[in-house]
Amino acid sequence: MSQLQNDPIRVIPKRVLQLALVITFLIVVIAMAVNLPMLKMLVGYWLGVIANLINFRLIVIGTKNALEQQEKGAKSMMKTNLLLRLVIYAGVLVGVVLLLGTESFITTLIGISMVRFAIQTDGFFTFGYGKNKK
Repeated sequence: MSQLQNDPIRVIPKRVLQLALVITFLIVVIAMAVNLPMLKMLVGYWLGVIANLINFRLIVIGTKNALEQQEKGAKSMMKTNLLLRLVIYAGVLVGVVLLLGTESFITTLIGISMVRFAIQTDGFFTFGYGKNKK
């Protein structure tokens, strides 16, 4: 069993930061090769990564709190949690596109998808080790 299956709340943020550092290097190389505004792209990317990690944490907290409440209270709590997360995403994306431009917007979209990417690449990090082989 992979670490992600054992303790996803602690492993996912670490994995996101590892992947973010690798992708930061790729953004720097691409920006230098194509002569794009590297600093703006990196700021946009890291704003996306930070927003994504904050939203992941809000999902964890909201789910724990909803499980402790009655059904009606849980529904309203999850609705407000979802609305808050959407406001964070919209605020980051609109702010980046208005202040930093299109290149930064694209890298922000990449940063916003980092938790999903970290979960999907779990097999790459574990190399198939730790699975129950009989």
